[in-house]
Amino acid sequence: MKFKRALSAVLATLMLTGSLAACANGDDLPAGTQNPGQSTGSTDGENEPTDNLPADLSYGGETITVISRDYEGWTRGEISVSALNSDPVNDSIFERNKAVEQRLNIKINSILDDSADASVVVNKVATAVRAGTQEYDLAASACYTTLPETLNGTFVNLRNTRYLDFNQSWWTPGFNEVVEYDDAQYVATGDALISTYRFAFVTVFNQNLFMDAGQPYLYKYVEDGTWTLDKQISLVPVFHRDDGNGIQDDQGDVYGFASGGMASIDAYWSSCQLDIIRKDADGLYEVVLDMDRLHGAAEKILALFHGTDGASRIFTPHGMGAEHDDIRELFAAGYSAMATLRIIELERSSMRNMAQKFGVVPMPKYDEIQKDYHTLLQDQLTVFTIPTTVTGARLDQVSAVLEALASASYRIVKPAYYETTLRTKIAQDPQSSEMMERVIDGIYIDAGILYVMSLPGFQGELRSLVNGKNNDAISRFTAVSKKTRTSLLAIIKKLDRVAQKQAG
Repeated sequence: MKFKRALSAVLATLMLTGSLAACANGDDLPAGTQNPGQSTGSTDGENEPTDNLPADLSYGGETITVISRDYEGWTRGEISVSALNSDPVNDSIFERNKAVEQRLNIKINSILDDSADASVVVNKVATAVRAGTQEYDLAASACYTTLPETLNGTFVNLRNTRYLDFNQSWWTPGFNEVVEYDDAQYVATGDALISTYRFAFVTVFNQNLFMDAGQPYLYKYVEDGTWTLDKQISLVPVFHRDDGNGIQDDQGDVYGFASGGMASIDAYWSSCQLDIIRKDADGLYEVVLDMDRLHGAAEKILALFHGTDGASRIFTPHGMGAEHDDIRELFAAGYSAMATLRIIELERSSMRNMAQKFGVVPMPKYDEIQKDYHTLLQDQLTVFTIPTTVTGARLDQVSAVLEALASASYRIVKPAYYETTLRTKIAQDPQSSEMMERVIDGIYIDAGILYVMSLPGFQGELRSLVNGKNNDAISRFTAVSKKTRTSLLAIIKKLDRVAQKQAG
């Protein structure tokens, strides 16, 4: 199913509301799904939903312990910050936490783990649960390391908690729809976690280079529906300038396109609508990979990365997040006309201080027949969980705190990040601001990406194919699909077992 977030009808509210579009072609809403912009909760005005927490909830100054990944350049400052510093996002996080503490009469004890290894937080929580100790009330950790641990029964079914309301706008409905299975959901994400914006992939382009080459800005192609992989491939050689030494030089050559050999390749699963796992009519997971479409997408990606006679600069993986740094710095220095980046890279000083002007558009479509532009959220986005050692009245309390954090984020953090930072400070012209909306609207969630650690490597196989410069997609993924079906059955059995155990 596809996750879409549409702007509310009145932009002056500085709010967004979530919606889920879910047919394979993205045209219709499934039965029982909310219409875009609607919330089943009470509202404080037509476009401002409010949560349903009792007004008199008060927990006597009790401490709620939250452990989270707080890694510089990735999730730093997402859950808590130490003080106000006049940065809109930093200050909104600070104010949100204080507002929740005052509202519920609690104290948030934030344990921040700055490990590069995204599995550390999950492992700490799992160790505490196995020991039967209630060290943590709430955890915020990377999705791709957290979902495998849900299969071990480490986390509470969030749909059985007293106060969490996933019909509300501050929860990401497309994500919820994908990870919910047979009325059980062990992780959740939404407005309280700004990695749901920051880890989305976009295409950036150098407006000065486009102007110098007499090329229309990419906004034109997005608007008329022709911003496709084929269009991007055709543009790459237009901008290529070799400094004369016959080799790729990051200080002298100008490239048409810059990307990397790891996570940047993953982005095409969503942008080309290469569905891996969907739910059938009974709500059961099934593998739905279209081999012909995958082969066609691989052919186009190979042409973009390697088929333009050195006009594309593809960085070789060499460390945690290094490809993002390499692509960003080359682009910011003015040596690439187009690049694939995560939104969070646009916040870096090199991009903010870039001498030339840049624009932002979605990732290109597979072809012109594909209706919508889609965006991948990197699987390191943060999710919330509640350990199973939190029970009874304490579980009610923690669920209230989490719902309050989410609803407060909708009113305080989202405007600070989405409106003030993303659409005003980062976007350098009105067109880029509007394109940011398209990007967020096009976020596309696939269980095959989220469960990447529990399934044989779809991501790894596409990366290997592209880096190996050989389109053996059909034979490669036919073999992988067989293993995936077996692994998926194992996941389903584990989910059933966990649900039965928690049901008593």
